[in-house]
Amino acid sequence: RKWPEEGWDDATIEAFLSDLSQMDSNNFPLNCSVGERESRIISNLVARRHFRMGHGIGRSGDLEEVQPKAAGSSLMYKLTNALVLEVIRYM
Repeated sequence: RKWPEEGWDDATIEAFLSDLSQMDSNNFPLNCSVGERESRIISNLVARRHFRMGHGIGRSGDLEEVQPKAAGSSLMYKLTNALVLEVIRYM
């Protein structure tokens, strides 16, 4: 949960985001979701641009609550918060 000593290159960042997105249930190969809040991205261009992360974060109005169907998105949210807090501490 700390900033790396050396920044990541674009390919590493893209691979990391792709790995996270595969943890979200809307990206499971055999999953067919029909709930009103399930992620559905019609445009492949939009899906690629957002690394297929369309599920969202939080539950019942609490942004910090882990979303079981969006494990990758929830992990990215927690990591982002930790990194931002680290930056704020050093300001």
